[in-house]
Amino acid sequence: MFLIGILIVVAIFGEILHKLNPWKKPEPAYDDLVAQIKQAHWYVDLSKDAACRHVLENDPHVLAYYSGTYEAQRLLTQEGFQLGLIDYVKKQAGAANSAEPR
Repeated sequence: MFLIGILIVVAIFGEILHKLNPWKKPEPAYDDLVAQIKQAHWYVDLSKDAACRHVLENDPHVLAYYSGTYEAQRLLTQEGFQLGLIDYVKKQAGAANSAEPR
């Protein structure tokens, strides 16, 4: 019984220390991350094309790529994640261009 009580107290203390960790870096603001994404060279290159810009601004799947701070940081730092978004945008823009009546 005594050991179980000690384990519970240690677990509670560990959880409190984890929540109030003074050494943890604060997360950057989501708006700042979105601004960095929109200034990235690959985003600027994509937005030069009107069809790609329409997909970037209006497609909910694109917005899901940076829906939170974790996803936005991942989009900024991981090239594979960026390439996946670029491929998706180009594919959707190509599909939109081919579907338009001439």
